[in-house]
Amino acid sequence: MGDGMACHFMDIYRGKKHDKKHDKKLPIMFNLHGGGFLLGKKEESHLFCAEMSQKGFLVFSLEYPLAPESLFPQILRDLMKGIKNSRVYFQKYNGDEERIYLTGTSAGASLCVYLAAMMQSPELADVFGVVPADLGIRAMGLASGMYYTTKMDSIGIFLPSCIYGKGWKKSSFYPYINPENKAILEHLPPSFLITVYGDSLRNYSRQYARAIQKSGGICHLEDLGPHKKLPHAFSTALPEIPESQYVNEKMVKFLMSY
Repeated sequence: MGDGMACHFMDIYRGKKHDKKHDKKLPIMFNLHGGGFLLGKKEESHLFCAEMSQKGFLVFSLEYPLAPESLFPQILRDLMKGIKNSRVYFQKYNGDEERIYLTGTSAGASLCVYLAAMMQSPELADVFGVVPADLGIRAMGLASGMYYTTKMDSIGIFLPSCIYGKGWKKSSFYPYINPENKAILEHLPPSFLITVYGDSLRNYSRQYARAIQKSGGICHLEDLGPHKKLPHAFSTALPEIPESQYVNEKMVKFLMSY
C-alpha cells in the first residue's frame, strides 16, 4: 500500500518466458496465504505462485495484517486496497485486466470469498466498510478453505472473538459472518474448491460446495478420496507432489474456461 508496513507488501511473479515485450497479455491471479487469520505469510505460497507464473499467470501474492491486532473488516479493507493498488503494475508487466482470478488457501480462501462477493454486492461491501475495487473476478481457486468460523468445533470455540472482536455477536456485520448468507453466495464467481482425505477442514469444503451449488452458483469440488491421506493445504504447501500437480492443473483449466 506504499506505507512501508510489512503487512502491506506483495510479491509479483511472472514466468521468465513472459518478458515485457511479449505480445500476449497474461491473465492475472491474486493469491492469499492461509494461517487461520492469526498466522502465516505470503512466502508460504512461494512455490505455488512460482508454478502458476510458469503456467502463464501474472501472480500477485498479497500480504495482509493478522488478527487479533487487525480484525476481519480491517483485513478485508487492507486487502481490497492492495488489489486496487496493484493495478498500476498491470500494464508494466503485461497483465490482462479483463482476466482476473483469485486463489487462496485456508483462511486465504475465506478472504477470497468475501472479497469477490463484495465486488458485486454493495450491501456486503458497505457492512464491512470496504470500498470495492472496480475489477471483475472471472473465477476462484480455493484450497482447504476455512469458510466457517463460528461452528461449535475447535475453531468456532476460540476464533470468533480473536478475528471479529469481543462484541462480534452485536456487530452490524454479524449476519454476514455466515458465508452462506445470500449476499455472499449470490455474488460469487465460478469457484473451484480443493480438499482431500486428511484435510482437517475437509468437511468445510464439502459443505460450502453444496451451499454454492444449492444457491445456483457454479462450483466444482475436487475432493480426493481416501486412497492417500494428505495434509491440510497440500495443493499449495506441496505443489510438487503428483496429487497437487493433478488438482492444480484441473484448477487452472477451470479458471481459464471463464
